[in-house]
Amino acid sequence: MELHDPYRAPATFPVPPALPRTLPETGVRAQPISEAAAYYSPSSMKLVVLSLTTLGLYVVYWFWRNWQAIQRETGGTQWPWARALFSPLWAYLCFRELRDAASNRRRDLAFAPGLLAVTYFLLNLAARLPNAGWLLALFVFVPLLPVNSLLRRYHQDERVDTGRMDRFGALHILVAVVGGLFLLLLFVAMFLTNGGR
Repeated sequence: MELHDPYRAPATFPVPPALPRTLPETGVRAQPISEAAAYYSPSSMKLVVLSLTTLGLYVVYWFWRNWQAIQRETGGTQWPWARALFSPLWAYLCFRELRDAASNRRRDLAFAPGLLAVTYFLLNLAARLPNAGWLLALFVFVPLLPVNSLLRRYHQDERVDTGRMDRFGALHILVAVVGGLFLLLLFVAMFLTNGGR
C-alpha cells in the first residue's frame, strides 16, 4: 500500500515540444524569431528616401527609436525624445552604444563612432550655409548608414525579424511622394533663381 506524502511535488506530465512552423506556400521551415534586442534598422533605401523627402526629420525618428531600444536594453534613465531632438549632441553616445551592442556578435563598425558623430554634427551645421551650401544638410543620413548596416547584420545574426522595419507603409509612400515633389519644386525654384542672374 502506497502512502500519500503531502510534501511531495505533484506529478506533472511532460509537455511535448512545439511543432516547427512551416510556411504554408512553400512547406519550408520558418526561422525562429529571436528574443534579441531589436534596434531600429530599416533598409538603406528606406532610410535614404525618407531622410531626403522629410528634409532630415526621419533621421531624428531613427535616433528616437534607437534611443528607446537602448533604454529598454540598459534600463537607463535617458529621455529618448530629448536625445533624438538634440541628436547632433548625443550622436556619439548613440553610435557607441549601438556599436557595443553589435560587438557581442563580433561585428565591427566600419568607422569610428567619433568620426561618424563629427560628420553628423557638421552636416547639421551645413543647414546654416549661405546660397546652395545648405544642400549639404540633405545628406545628414550618410553617417547613419554604417551604423544602420551594422545593426542589420546584428539582426541577421540574431535572427530578428526586420520585415516590418523594411516595409513602406501607406504613410511612408505618401510622405515620400509629397516630400519628393516639394524637394523637386525647391530645386526648380533654385535653378530658375540662379539661372535668371
